[in-house]
Amino acid sequence: MIKPPGYEHPSMETPSLRYALLALAVCTVAGTVFLAGCMTTGTKAGQTDGFDAFVTQKMAEYDVPGAVVGIVENDSVVYLQGFGVRENGKPEKVDPDTRFQIASVSKYVTGAAIGTIVDEGKLKWDEPVVRYLSDFRLKDEYAGEHASLRDLLAHRSGLRKFDGELLGRVGYSNEEMLYRLRYLEPGASFREKYLYSNAGYFIAGEAAAAVDNRSWEDLTDARIIRPLGMTRSGARMETLYLDENHVSGHAGTGADVHTIPLEEATFPAAGQVVSTGRDMTQYLRMMLNNGSVDGKQILKPETVKEIHAASMVAGQSGPLNDPNGATGLGCDSYQFLGERVIEKNGALDGVRSVVVLVPGKRSGIVVIANKQLTAFPEAIRDEFLEGYIGRSGTDLQAREKASQAGWNSLVKAPMPPTDAKPATIGTQQMAGTYQSDLYGILQVNEGPATENMTVELGPGRYQGNLTHWTGDTWYLSWPNPDDLVGFLTFTEDGSGGVTGFTSAEFGPFSRT
Repeated sequence: MIKPPGYEHPSMETPSLRYALLALAVCTVAGTVFLAGCMTTGTKAGQTDGFDAFVTQKMAEYDVPGAVVGIVENDSVVYLQGFGVRENGKPEKVDPDTRFQIASVSKYVTGAAIGTIVDEGKLKWDEPVVRYLSDFRLKDEYAGEHASLRDLLAHRSGLRKFDGELLGRVGYSNEEMLYRLRYLEPGASFREKYLYSNAGYFIAGEAAAAVDNRSWEDLTDARIIRPLGMTRSGARMETLYLDENHVSGHAGTGADVHTIPLEEATFPAAGQVVSTGRDMTQYLRMMLNNGSVDGKQILKPETVKEIHAASMVAGQSGPLNDPNGATGLGCDSYQFLGERVIEKNGALDGVRSVVVLVPGKRSGIVVIANKQLTAFPEAIRDEFLEGYIGRSGTDLQAREKASQAGWNSLVKAPMPPTDAKPATIGTQQMAGTYQSDLYGILQVNEGPATENMTVELGPGRYQGNLTHWTGDTWYLSWPNPDDLVGFLTFTEDGSGGVTGFTSAEFGPFSRT
């Protein structure tokens, strides 16, 4: 898996990037980055001096159209500012109440929502999930029988990185997706190592929904978003479009910059929350104040501590590459100059986000931008950490720029090997219907040339493209850059009949 230092998110470390084969969207803003004339709340002299200019500079440097930044200190919002535009080429400015998708920062909210049910004694972090979802299974039977909420939320269940996410794209219901996850191949033994899994969050969200007798979306709104007074936030994507004050996502480079549709998270509990800079400062206040905000106790202090505790060693984390970085229950943690830092970053096609807490300083920051594949949020995070904790003696901004350059180098179209062998199975033979336990029906459609075929997957007939690679191996890709890509090798029975195909990424499919 290819990734730059400090990134740990499905869209910043996607299956497509695993092979460096699929072009990912990079957004460049032509012309001026506009600073919105929005409010700055109670800016404190010292740490936030010059912060407007710094953020504006970094937006220009990273070609970010719009962003919002909020800082909390000692239970007060000391900085809250919108920057730039909601959509490139249009005048509407980002302000503290502009709605963004917060992507995988949703996991931090999911952890808290589940924590409220734990507080009521209806769930336990370390009870096997099968006690709450009686039909739950995993291919590793032992893992299926013993995996707890902690295992799923701390990415230690053994599920392969980012596996199964296509299930959320191809038209299956939550119930059907939960059933099909039992066919996922494990990527490691149970609790052996950290493997980032959005599917794990989906399972945890479904367990919470079963116990609370309502959907993950409804329980998250009722238990976290409304009690915190996050009036412009919601656990459903449609919240983004309740009025005109929302961002667009962006893709393209240079003169080709253009808006793109914002994608729906394939697994809701892993990435579906919509919020604003102002609303997210409320969330930070709660988590920095032992679960309490404005005199209202949302989470028990011991539950906040449990969410932030290290549940699994993840390896190098943070701007100084702490070798002992760890995962919690919806967040990560690392050391920065002796201070423990809690962090969660996120990305979907068109947006990036990060929240950072320094409990020892009772301070935190939220950064959300309407551009994907950018180190901009981390650049702002680094400046915050050095302002509130101390200068590291390392040029962190140079590191982020190097990281950005590495990601930019991956924006390349897939190229077959130069010594590619011709196919022995014709496209007419390959065209037809195939089936797997995990994904269901896949229809292969013959194209006008051997280099071009299409597929349709699942009940929603999600369309992908097949490109000839070498021999009887074809490269399968999808329109969304976050989707799993891989190679299909077709097999025949010796008399010209195609029996199916094998794939390390998608598993075996048999001809129907």
